[in-house]
Amino acid sequence: MNKIDELRFKAGFNAGYLLSEFEPVMLNMILANIQNDNSFTSGMQSGQLEYQTYLSTQDLIKFRINKNRDKDIREL
Repeated sequence: MNKIDELRFKAGFNAGYLLSEFEPVMLNMILANIQNDNSFTSGMQSGQLEYQTYLSTQDLIKFRINKNRDKDIREL
């Protein structure tokens, strides 16, 4: 990836991450209607995936905390 492509990918990644967090429906519409694949759109898709991974990780952490909390309560 050359320098310009890398900058576009990063910009797309950041846009995809933020849109995934605050406007996920809009991001899905944008990605569904893209005609050509370029560094920016690839970055948007990667940013969306990264945010979804973050959410899954947070859900797993909450699950483990609740599981341990329930175990502590049962031990009382």
